[in-house]
Parts: sequence; structure tokens; C-alpha cells
Amino acid sequence: MIAALTELFSHLGWAIWRCFPAFIRLACYRWLTRYGDTRYGIRIRILPFGLVTKGGWGSPHVEADNIRFVAKHTTIPVPHVLDVIEYPVPRTGVSPPSGMIVMSRLEGESLGKWISDHAVRTPEQQALLEHLDACLAKGDMSDIPEIVERLKQMPLPTLDLSDAEPLMQDLREALRQLRSIEPPSQAVAGLFGRPLRCSRGGECLTLGPFKDQQEFKDAIFAQANSVLFAHRMPTLRRLAEPSNAKTHRTCFTHADLAARNILVKDGRLSGILDWEFSGWYPEYWELTTMESQMLNQPLMHQFWDAVQLFGSESYRDELALEWALWRCTGSTAAMGDRGDDLSCPRTSRP
Repeated sequence: MIAALTELFSHLGWAIWRCFPAFIRLACYRWLTRYGDTRYGIRIRILPFGLVTKGGWGSPHVEADNIRFVAKHTTIPVPHVLDVIEYPVPRTGVSPPSGMIVMSRLEGESLGKWISDHAVRTPEQQALLEHLDACLAKGDMSDIPEIVERLKQMPLPTLDLSDAEPLMQDLREALRQLRSIEPPSQAVAGLFGRPLRCSRGGECLTLGPFKDQQEFKDAIFAQANSVLFAHRMPTLRRLAEPSNAKTHRTCFTHADLAARNILVKDGRLSGILDWEFSGWYPEYWELTTMESQMLNQPLMHQFWDAVQLFGSESYRDELALEWALWRCTGSTAAMGDRGDDLSCPRTSRP
């Protein structure tokens, strides 16, 4: 009863506060940042009183609406959106919209930290990693090449997953709920038919909306540099054929499910953050965007392979195509003869 009353008064207080002019609220939030934590970068500010602000490119209403949508349709732990402020457009009218979201702070450590703590390493590996951390802390780079080379010559560490089943089950259930939301149409688009935001080729892009999946697939394929990599295009077209021939479900997708955006507390899922890229995508897009965040991270692969987040669906054809497209798109393209090998190591395994 007390908790319910406390929550009611909190909602009423925020409703009244949002009636104040945006410039007053913004000035207060900026004043609070002087006493907050800025270790998470220029976009995220940890404020007193359990608050977090997030700024960035594009209208803040996009991510705020995505978070509210997920909170309404699932039990996935997401921040509570308390306020949204869109900055005034300059008189020139040439700058894109931007603004700030004020949210509740979720407790927990990142999944990346949880995985690192559950890594099983030899004493020599651990000693080298501690030496590496010490060098980085002091800014002494002289020993780093030797440390890295020695670590490469050692067997890869493994994960102790003896206590991981509750967390893995939480993650499976979160994704099941997200992918069970009924799409409003077959369009590939943001919420309410908005354009999609995505990270592609080292750039943040705004794409679509697309009337159907094939239009989306064609647009993603067109991002590959067909001038610089004309000799790779036949291979790309061959890899695209199996994916284009399939009919995929349209699912609400996080689209940036990196370890930094997953929080863990006491061995359970405590939060999923950063919903600005979310929207209605083909069902394989969650997996392929996750794989793009795990390049050269064997411990992360060990964890997600154990979770089996997508059940029996491996999306091998779709991942093979995406891997090849990554190597031909934007500033992340792989150059030279080595880059001409478009085979995906994650799908070429038996």
C-alpha cells in the first residue's frame, strides 16, 4: 500500500513538473549534471535522485516512444521515461532535431562485466591482463605489444556458466515477449511508421520506412560500395539469393543488443537499455546486429551460443550475407585481397 501511494505521488509530481516550460526543466537538468556521473560518455549523464539523462542525434521522442511501447507490451525491465525535451530548432532550420530524455536509473552491471567476471583464465593470463590494465592506467604503451602477442599465443579463456541458467532464461523470455508483439503491417519501419535509425558501415543512418521486407533488403544491399568493390558484387548477389527467397516474420527488434545495453543484478536480468534503433524488422535482424557487436569476442560468442536465444533458428544464410555486406560498406569495409574473402567464420563452421 505504501509503495503504491509512493508511486502515485511520484507520477503526480512528474506530471506537474512537466507542465513547466521546457527551458526551465532543461536548465534544472543541466544544473544537476554538475553533480552527476559522466563516465558513460557525452550522451549519458547519471544524475542524483536515481535519474539518467540521454541526449543525442534525432528527436528524443523516438527512443522514448520505443521504451514506452516495450513497457506496455512486455515485462522486460526498461527505464521509466519521466520527461522528454526536444531542443528548439535553430532559426536557420538546417539542423536536425535533437533533445533529451530523462529516465529512471536501473540497477545492475553490464553483461560484459558479468561475462568478464565469469571467465576462466590461467594464472599467467590473469597476470598479463592485470599488467595490461596497469599499463593503460599509467599511459605506458611500451609493453602493450608484447602483452597482446603473448595473450594471442595462449588458449582462449572459457566461461563458467554453472550459475547462469536463471539469467539465460530471463534473456530467452525477454526476446520471446518482444518477438511475440503483433506487427501492424508488413512494413519495415520504426514505431508509428517512422523511419528507422541504424548503425551501418561506421555511420548512424536514417532509412525508410519501407513498404515491405524486400524493399528493406534491397536498400541494405545498396549500401555496399559497388564502385570500389565491383569485383565482389557477384558474390554478394549469390549470397543474397537464399535470404531474398525466404519469407521472414516481421518482429519488433531492439537492433542494438550489445552487452553494454544489458544489465545484470544478482544473476538475473535487471534491464535492457538503448532502444533508439528499435523498430519493425525481419526476424533475423536481431541476430545479425548482435553478431556485428561481437566481432573477435570469443567469450561473448560462448555465452550467446549457450543461451540459444533464437532456438533452432540459426539464420545462417542471412548472417552470411550480412557479414559479406559489412565488409563492403562504409568506413568498416575490409580492403585488399584479405577483404575479398567474404566467407563468414560463424557460418562456415560445421
